[in-house]
Amino acid sequence: KQWYQRRVRGGEAWNSVLWAYNGWISLSVLLGEVKDPRMLPKIVGISMSIVTVLYVAAVTAYHIVLDIDTMNSESALASKMASKIIGPAGNVIFAVAVAVSTLGNAMCASLASSRFLQAGGAQGILPGCFALVNKRFKTPMFALLFVMLTATLFTLFGNVYSQINTASFTSFAFTSLCAVGLIVLRRKEPDTPRPAKVPLFFPIVTILAGIYLFVVPWITNTVMCAVWTGVTALGIPIFYVGVKGYYRPALLVTISGKWTALMGRLLNSE
Repeated sequence: KQWYQRRVRGGEAWNSVLWAYNGWISLSVLLGEVKDPRMLPKIVGISMSIVTVLYVAAVTAYHIVLDIDTMNSESALASKMASKIIGPAGNVIFAVAVAVSTLGNAMCASLASSRFLQAGGAQGILPGCFALVNKRFKTPMFALLFVMLTATLFTLFGNVYSQINTASFTSFAFTSLCAVGLIVLRRKEPDTPRPAKVPLFFPIVTILAGIYLFVVPWITNTVMCAVWTGVTALGIPIFYVGVKGYYRPALLVTISGKWTALMGRLLNSE
């Protein structure tokens, strides 16, 4: 029983840990905008190494300065550590630094998430308004606004820890499916030109970790998993009915077209 409980708690901890390092996914999403895609493995390797060193150094500093009871009870560890070393001014300085870092992370996440939606709109998987690109800045304006609105609603009606668990549960599942797709394409299309060829070791590890991180939340938070699995599963009938065209109401197509045209004029996009 103790072995089982340790594995379950370990899975919960890994959700938060991997979420902190989840930025590498954004690099692969933006591959189409990289001038030399062959640089992607080097970019990921260097950036992840730097982030790992910084994170480990920060956690080490927390353990040196703060006692374990404070770390268990305090949520803003960086500010607490700074106030203990520098005084009240350190609390303010680190709070501002963390806010700036959070803003940067939000900007990167919005940049990558909007590209998901823009690609879906361009391929006809999502309504055409998501494919709109600003004429001047070449950015998916409608997709960016949609991501901002969605993130704002989640922030207003939820807490950060439940959102991390939810995002980890869903995103790692699809990351593992992408890894499966990579292996399938490698076998079916071995001669297809690839600007960056990933060793199969990495997708295999990703799949195994994804299975573990998908199963553990069902044990600790069954309701959350059931709800978001259901929400995700709703995309299956929507895809086959709306995208594949088995049933696409003419009125809905007309409304979508007019809405896309309106958004294109308002956002100076095409």
